[in-house]
Order: sequence, then C-alpha cells, then structure tokens
Amino acid sequence: MNKQPPKLFLVMPAYNEQASLRKVVLEWFQELENWTENFVFLAIDDGSQDNTLGVLQRLKEQLGERLEIYSRENRGHGQSCLEGYKRACERRAFWVFQIDSDGQCDPQYFYKFWRDREKYDVIYGHRVKRDDGFRRVLASLVLKAVLFATAGVCCVDANVPYRLMKTKGLEDKIGRIPHDFFLSNVALAVLLKRDPQWRHGIVKIKFSERYGGEPSVALGEFGARAVELVRQLGSL
Repeated sequence: MNKQPPKLFLVMPAYNEQASLRKVVLEWFQELENWTENFVFLAIDDGSQDNTLGVLQRLKEQLGERLEIYSRENRGHGQSCLEGYKRACERRAFWVFQIDSDGQCDPQYFYKFWRDREKYDVIYGHRVKRDDGFRRVLASLVLKAVLFATAGVCCVDANVPYRLMKTKGLEDKIGRIPHDFFLSNVALAVLLKRDPQWRHGIVKIKFSERYGGEPSVALGEFGARAVELVRQLGSL
C-alpha cells in the first residue's frame, strides 16, 4: 500500500449492484489514472444480498492494492458514505470524491472537478440533465424546497452523489451527524453550506440511466423520508 497520503480518496457505496460494478469500477479507474497515480478507490459493500462482494474481490485481483474493499452489515447509503469520508480523513487524503455504483455517475465530467479543486473546498455535480425519470427530478426539487424552508440553506443538489471535498475540516462536520441520520449526504451539505469559510463550486453534469439493479430508496418511500428528514434536521 502506498505509504504517502493519497491525493484522492474515492468512496463508492454498493448495495446489490453486481450487474453494474465491473463496468463502473473499470471505467472510473481508467479516468482517475489520467489525473493522478496516487489514489485509493474504496468500495463499501453495504450488506449486499447478491454477489456484489464477489465481483469486488475479483476486481481487486485484477486492479491491485489501490482498490480497497470494506464489507459490513447494511446501514444505508448515507451512512456508508460517511464511513468512507471518515476513512479518507484517517488516511490524511487531500481530497475525497464520492460516486454511486449504479453507473449514473459519468466519469467524463471528473476532469472539471479535478481542474477546479484549488478554487473551492467542495464541488457538487449539478444534475441539469437526468435520464432517471421525471419523478426523481421532482424529488430533488422537493428536497431543495424542504432544506430552504426548514434549514434555511439553498443547496443546488444536496443529495447528489457526484461530489469532491477537501478533507481538511471535514471530520468535524461528519462528527456532528447522528448515526441514525438516513440522508447523511444531505446533512453534510447543510452543515457545509452553513459554514461561511467553505467555498462551494458547481459543475453541470448529466445523470445517466442506471446500468442495472434497483435504487436503494424506492420512489414510494420519499414521502416518509421527507418527514423523517425534517425531524432529523433539527438535531444538526
């Protein structure tokens, strides 16, 4: 393992994504190698019931030590992201980048994030084009309105998985998020937005159709999750 702190620490939660994992990991490895050799790709198997872990283990045999695997009992997508961010901070990585494992995060936009990393402390992908359906777009708009009304912050896309963050100062924010906070990435976006010292950047991206598998949160659950979010925001 590279003893130097990684320049980039990529975090990818995965739950029942055996159909998409190989393509996602290989295309992202190729993209990252265009910009730095000193990176870690952390894949977190969040208690998958399919062959997600087996696919990851075979990929590690092919790709080597830069692909790291952490498997644990299911705790949800948001808490898996936080686990990855914590590990990036512990390894003293300079930057942590998060994607999802379903193929919706297109690597073609990454260079814009990496190019502008010194201008900002956090850069979010803004999903201006989406292939995952109107109802998902509506859910994001509702989330934006809820955050403005209840938390007093205006986040362009608080739950987007495509985000690059500096690790300096990030651990303190992560520590303020309760362990039962379901939409942890939303909570983190709120905390970063409230801090005037954090410089926020945006890169316009297209969100592609999933390669396979099913979303971790069904559309029918969004109403209940919105109510839960409002309650949990009061604890931040």
